[in-house]
Amino acid sequence: MKLLFKITPLILAPLFSLSLFALPDQFVKLGGKVTVTKESDQWIKASVPFTFVSHPLAEKYKSRKPTNKEEVINLEYVDNIKVKLSICFSNELQKKVLRSLKLPDAEFYQYYSAEIEFMTLKFDRNTKYAHFLFPAAIAERDGFLSSYISTVGYVVDIIYDGVPLEISDSIMFEKYREERILQKFKQQAQTKASENEGILLPGHLISANYLDGAGPAKRSKNSRY
Repeated sequence: MKLLFKITPLILAPLFSLSLFALPDQFVKLGGKVTVTKESDQWIKASVPFTFVSHPLAEKYKSRKPTNKEEVINLEYVDNIKVKLSICFSNELQKKVLRSLKLPDAEFYQYYSAEIEFMTLKFDRNTKYAHFLFPAAIAERDGFLSSYISTVGYVVDIIYDGVPLEISDSIMFEKYREERILQKFKQQAQTKASENEGILLPGHLISANYLDGAGPAKRSKNSRY
């Protein structure tokens, strides 16, 4: 699925000359599936692996001699990379108690979302991670904390300097592969995660160790953390 980014001239000037045609995984790709594990008695950890493929500014700057400070770019780094995770769990306690009502599974879905914005990341082929933390007490309360923590699905968005990048396998929803169903799940995740704002957290807010050596992250002005 191709994506055409249309950017206004004011935003465009320092970055792209016209428009950017991005193929899936052209600039960044997932380094595997999102993993969800029990980190401690307090936290469940969700980790998003991702890997750079090509630098978004390479073609523009690799053969250009800078004429001002704004044009001095260190292509060994990539700035302003945001990783957003939306994840869905099933409230197994509610499902068990209300089993006789025979409600559809979707009635028990709970959506959560958080994002990490890295100010800069080393541009290399090594897999990097964005780590998120979910309260174990809530997972235990709602019946989905066990030795193996099963998710209904997740959505990963990776955004460069405000521009969403196209990545394959960014949506996982049970065993569904049909694009229409995956997009519907993504829409639900984006819409309903606000009901649980602030529960899923960027890991570095709890400990800087969760940056995993990736790079400095900034606090989001649009969130409450």
